[in-house]
Amino acid sequence: MKTFKDQIAADNSAAFLNALEFADEHDINGTACNAILQDISVAESLSTGSGSNQTYPGIYGSRLQVNCLAVSLSEVPVYGQLFSVDNKQYLVESCADDMGILTIQLVANDR
Repeated sequence: MKTFKDQIAADNSAAFLNALEFADEHDINGTACNAILQDISVAESLSTGSGSNQTYPGIYGSRLQVNCLAVSLSEVPVYGQLFSVDNKQYLVESCADDMGILTIQLVANDR
């Protein structure tokens, strides 16, 4: 008999991170695995002021959110770790494990 945890683990790869549905294959820190990548605009979070007074204080960067199976990676990333996605280097801002799916927040300086 399958437990609830067994069913969640099966759904994680069969539904949520299925390459035919949501995910695509990416090179995640040296490992080819199915993942969902979401670019996050940093302009808003790095701006000061609002409206016509809104300015961007000389920071050029990008943020990326990665969702992948925890078992796909050799180790769970930690804050400040150098981390690559499809040969672009980032720093880990945070990482959460939600029932086997990692949500990894990454930042990069694009200067």
